[in-house]
Amino acid sequence: MNIQNVTSSLYEASIRPGISFDVEITHTKYQEAIVDISGWLETDDGKIIAELKEDVSESSSSYEIGAKGSIFDKQFKDEIYKTKLVALLDKRALSYIEEERMENKKHDVILVLNLNIKSIDSRAVISYVHELKSNAVITHTNTIPTLGTDSGKSTRDWYFLVYAYDSDYTSTNSSRWILSGNGGAPFLAVSMQQLKKEITIPSSDWIYDYAPKLGLGEYFIVEIPKEDKVIEEAWNLIERAEEAFRRWDTKGVYANCREVGHLLDGIVKEKFGKDGFNYKERWGRAYGKFEHLASLDLHLEELRQKGRYIPEEVKINKDDAEHVLIATKLLIKYAEELIS
Repeated sequence: MNIQNVTSSLYEASIRPGISFDVEITHTKYQEAIVDISGWLETDDGKIIAELKEDVSESSSSYEIGAKGSIFDKQFKDEIYKTKLVALLDKRALSYIEEERMENKKHDVILVLNLNIKSIDSRAVISYVHELKSNAVITHTNTIPTLGTDSGKSTRDWYFLVYAYDSDYTSTNSSRWILSGNGGAPFLAVSMQQLKKEITIPSSDWIYDYAPKLGLGEYFIVEIPKEDKVIEEAWNLIERAEEAFRRWDTKGVYANCREVGHLLDGIVKEKFGKDGFNYKERWGRAYGKFEHLASLDLHLEELRQKGRYIPEEVKINKDDAEHVLIATKLLIKYAEELIS
């Protein structure tokens, strides 16, 4: 038994946010019949975030169990069991998914389906018997013997069932039972198997298709081309700022972004001179606003002490850190264009 394929989508049949997974599992026809699937939805670091339950309304098929040792053995082959599994997510689970997504280099969502599969497995073996007509046994009077049935009737229309080994089939003469558990009494078993499958939801799909309907809000995406990386050191500092953001280290975000600004200011000043129009007006106006923005975290304590604002409101939030990161990337591109 193996998980062959998994596709995910939003589950919209519940008032609670959820994700559904269309799962395909290979199993042996007639040998195994899946009767129940449950499990856990996990993040790639092994943390359980939701219970997985089978949506039985999506399944209407019946599956049969067979016995080996006959001409039908060739029908015991792999087939696909299709089902839909649902995970309903609370706010804490969604928040954790977002935290893990920000740790991912591509900001993809990596989830793991940890499934417990209950199945009925066949151990049954048919002793391959052959039909032998009653006229194969003739008495000394050249007549077919009469057989009395349980209902009290007599008949000559009866047959022998004779075991004969045939190498094309799996049955042996270890059991004279017509149906046996491969030489023993048990011929059915209830089995439990654990299967795992990792699934990746790309960042673009998560942001545009999942997040808004899961209650995570909509994202404003800014694509900033940086293939050339004219000022390599500035982009290295941005990577450090993004690492700090993933650790929720706002001071690290702001410190690295300010360092980018100081670096760019020195490069542009050296290129155009401190009194030139390009540096003083074009660059100066852009950098002046950036410097004011990126210095906010340096003045928090001072702003609290002045008593002008409610102390609890004087803090840096996630959206502030995101804002300064985007503004810093735009400033790098602007500086690169100016000096090119």
